[in-house]
Amino acid sequence: MHNYFSKKEYKYMYLGNISYSFANALISTFGTVMLYKNGLPIWLILLIYGLRFGITGVITPLFLSISSRFGIAKCILISNIFSILSAYMMLDETNLYKNIIIFIFVMGAMGISNPSTDALSSKYVETKHRGKFNSFLSITRIFTTALASIFITWGVVTKNNILLFLLIAIFFVLQYYFIKKIDYKVENNKNSFKQSIKYIFKSKSRYKIIYALRTSHIIERQFLPLYLYIVLKDFTLFSSVMIVSLLLQIITIYLIGKYIDKNIIKSNRLVSVIKVIITGIFLFTKNKILISLNQTLRDNFEKVYDTSITTSIQNVIKESKENNDLLSSVGQMSLCFTEVIVFIILAIISNFIGEKIFSVIFILSILSTIFVYINIKKYNNEKVC
Repeated sequence: MHNYFSKKEYKYMYLGNISYSFANALISTFGTVMLYKNGLPIWLILLIYGLRFGITGVITPLFLSISSRFGIAKCILISNIFSILSAYMMLDETNLYKNIIIFIFVMGAMGISNPSTDALSSKYVETKHRGKFNSFLSITRIFTTALASIFITWGVVTKNNILLFLLIAIFFVLQYYFIKKIDYKVENNKNSFKQSIKYIFKSKSRYKIIYALRTSHIIERQFLPLYLYIVLKDFTLFSSVMIVSLLLQIITIYLIGKYIDKNIIKSNRLVSVIKVIITGIFLFTKNKILISLNQTLRDNFEKVYDTSITTSIQNVIKESKENNDLLSSVGQMSLCFTEVIVFIILAIISNFIGEKIFSVIFILSILSTIFVYINIKKYNNEKVC
C-alpha cells in the first residue's frame, strides 16, 4: 500500500480529482435541480443538456490539438474557465433565461477536457492497480462531493451565492494546479478532428459502442436528482438525502475496487444485475420514503457500477493497438453524439407527457446496463480467443 501511494502521479491525480469534485458538485449533482428552481420546464432542461453534449462532441477533438501542443493541463484550465462561468450563470437566477444560448455554449465547452481522465489513467496507472485506483478515485470524489453539497445547500438556502461561487472558482483553479504537476503532451495529431470522425464512422471497435450505450446512464445520473427533488418538494430534504447517500457509498466502493482487480468479468456481471434491479424499483414505487431509500441504494451501486465499467473501458484503451489518447477522445465523442439524439427525442416526448418522462429514462438505463454488459463480455471473449 505504501508503494502504491508513494507514486507521485497517483497523488496528484487524486488531488486534482478532489478539487474538481468539490468545484463541480453544483453542476453535476444540483445542475438540473438548479435549472428547474430557476423556472425552466423539464423539456427545456432536456433540450439544454442535449445541445450541450452536442457542442461537447464537436469540440472534443480540440483536446488532442491543444494537449499535443500545450499539454493536458491547459485543456483542463480552458474547460474549468467555462465551468466557472456556468456555475455563475446557475447561481445568478435573473439572467439565465435571456442568456440561454450563451449558457448552452458555456455548458458544452466545459467538456473539452473530458478525455483527460482516461488519457492520464492510461498513461500513468498500471493495469494491476486500475481497479484499486478507480475505487480510491471514486471514494475521494464521493467524500468531496458530499462536503461540497453541504456548502451548496447552505449557500442556496441562505442565498449566500457570492461566497459559494468564490469557493467553486478556487477549487477549479486548484485542479489545474495539481494536474500541471504531472502534465504531458499527447502524441501530435494535426488532423485530430478528421481522424476522430473517421474512427467513429469507419471503425468496428466495440469500444465506441460501449461508450454510446453509456448515454442512458449519463442521462439517468443527471436527471435522477431532479426526479427526487420533484418527489420530495423540499430543497433541504432533497440535499440531505443526497449527502447521506453519498457518504454511504464509500464502503461499497472500497470493496469493489479490490474485487475488480481479482475478477473483472464476475464483478461486471454482479454490479450490472444489481443496477438493473435498483433502477427498476423507481418504475414501480411512488412512495417518498421508498424513493429516498432506493436513491441511497442506487447511489451506492451506481458508483460501484461506474468503477467496474470504467476499469473495463480503460483496460480496452490500454490493451488496444490504437493511439490511447485518440481512443479517449473518440469515446467521449461517441457518447456526446448519442446523447444529442437521445436528449432531443426525450425533450420532444417530455413536452407531451411531462414528468412521466422519468419512467422512459429509467427504462433506457436498464436496457443500456444489459447491453453494456453483453458488449464487455464479448470483448473479453474476443480477447481470450
